[in-house]
Amino acid sequence: MNPLIRQMVNQKIRNLTVKEIIRIGRENNLSITVKQAKEILQILQAKPFDIGNKKLVLSINNQLKKLDPSLYKKARKLLQPYETYLDYSLD
Repeated sequence: MNPLIRQMVNQKIRNLTVKEIIRIGRENNLSITVKQAKEILQILQAKPFDIGNKKLVLSINNQLKKLDPSLYKKARKLLQPYETYLDYSLD
């Protein structure tokens, strides 16, 4: 992956806010509450995010699954644009 793109994606994910998650949810016809947005952010920001770190990304993916399967689906849809930059599959 191009280092510049990697840095840009990492910065975008690290700087997400509750408002942004809710806005992106609305744009994708997803109903996301403030509580759900905070839960997603808490998992995403628990460790410094690095899209190139397969182990970390898969760990975040699994944490979201365990938290709430329906919320996991919403989070995956919100973050789907960034999955194109992965060199591996989340499934």
